[in-house]
Amino acid sequence: MTGLRRVRSFVRRARQPSPAALASWARLWSLYGLASEDLAGIPRAGREVVLDIGFGDGEALLALAALHPERDYVGIEVYRAGLLKALRGIEERALTNVYLVEADALEVLPLLRTSSVSGVQVFFPDPWPKTRHHKRRLVGRAFLAEITRLLRPGGWLHIATDWAAYADEVAALAEATPGLQRAPRTPWRPATKFERRGLLLGQPARDLVYARAP
Repeated sequence: MTGLRRVRSFVRRARQPSPAALASWARLWSLYGLASEDLAGIPRAGREVVLDIGFGDGEALLALAALHPERDYVGIEVYRAGLLKALRGIEERALTNVYLVEADALEVLPLLRTSSVSGVQVFFPDPWPKTRHHKRRLVGRAFLAEITRLLRPGGWLHIATDWAAYADEVAALAEATPGLQRAPRTPWRPATKFERRGLLLGQPARDLVYARAP
C-alpha cells in the first residue's frame, strides 16, 4: 500500500444521531456491517466481489446489487448518515449480497488480497475544485495502482464524475497506470442524485471505465 497518501479526501461533519437512529444502526449494522478485519475473508467462495467506494446514500449501490444477485457488493463509506440510509435500504429490499464498511477507503484497500476483486465503482467522488484542495482528490496515481493490484485480470474500474477537469485528470492518470487499459464498453449504472443535480447545473456526467490487463 506504499504510496497511498494520508491527506483525507473527505471532511467529517458530525451530527448527533437520535436515539431511534442509534437503535436502528446497532440492529442493522450487526446484520450487514463489516469490520475492517473481516475484509481478509473477501471474496466468499465462488462469488465475485464489487467494491463501491464512497457510495453516498447507497442509491446506485443497492440498485446494482438488486440487478446482480450473483455478485457480492462491498460498500465503503465514511458518513454515518449515508451508511444508515443504505442499511435501511438493504433491509427494505431484502438484499443478501450487500455488506458495508465504515472506513476511509485508503486505509482498508490494503487489507484486501491481490486479485480478489472483480470490479470497483467510484461514482461522483468529491472533485475538490479549488487548486489548493486538489491534493484531497481520491483518485490519484497511488489509488489507481492499488486498485490495479486488487483487480482480477479482466476486472473493471468504473469512475463517474460531472467535473470535466477531474475527468480529464483521471483519464490521464488511468491511461498511464501499468496494468490498466481502456475498457471497450461502459457498464450500465443508475443515475444518482449527484448526477441529476449536476445536469441541472449544466454539468453532464462522464463515465471512465478501465479493465485490468490479462
